[in-house]
Amino acid sequence: MSRGVSKVMQKEFDKAKLEFPFEGDLFEIQTEKGNWIQTTRVTFRSYDGPRRITNYNTKLTIDPLAYQNVSTGSITQDYNGPIYYYGSNREGGWRGTFKVVYSQELELDEVNNKYY
Repeated sequence: MSRGVSKVMQKEFDKAKLEFPFEGDLFEIQTEKGNWIQTTRVTFRSYDGPRRITNYNTKLTIDPLAYQNVSTGSITQDYNGPIYYYGSNREGGWRGTFKVVYSQELELDEVNNKYY
């Protein structure tokens, strides 16, 4: 008797296949009011608005007896890479809507799952 894959497991599997053509420690998106808010990398890659990535250059010490005053720093850069439709690897393109870009198929699937 074979059991089907649960929806939760399928979502995790789909997320594992998403492309992330960027690396960073902190992902931020800018709201229409100009505020920067932290977000996940899944939302970051699909946001149709200004985005930036911060990388921290800190060295962590493992030995608590070797504690030293360490100067830390960060580098923040605007990100002008591709915008992907949420949940897929298809590029959506820049429109400047300050919203997450969803594909029509995903929206229809969500509606069908909710009401039917």
